[in-house]
Amino acid sequence: MEEALELARSKGANDRMAGVERLLELLEASRRSLSASETTSLVDCCLDLLRDVNFRVSQGALQALASAAVLSAEHLQLHLSALVPAVVERLGDSKQPVRDASRRLLLTLMETSFSNASAFRLYLVCFLVLSF
Repeated sequence: MEEALELARSKGANDRMAGVERLLELLEASRRSLSASETTSLVDCCLDLLRDVNFRVSQGALQALASAAVLSAEHLQLHLSALVPAVVERLGDSKQPVRDASRRLLLTLMETSFSNASAFRLYLVCFLVLSF
């Protein structure tokens, strides 16, 4: 996974796209949970990729996070305060595929990670972010 993350952090758009595609392949093929450090590395990388000018890179980062949420919801919860506002911001992206991937990620997070109280807090954060 480290190699894919390094590739996704590259300066070239083609390299970043190849890194995101490799991350998706690894995550979708994985049957084991990610470790806490792997989850942290993935979230840090994907948060940067969400702001990428190439919409396919942003879309791929959102899809990778959704796969990670299914594999390691418990580790991903530690990063929600940074992750949720960034994902909600992508709901306003000019490209429909990015908006769709953002919506799917938020739904996946709600389905895999939250109790009712936590889901309420997530809705509240989304509402507050969208209100401004």
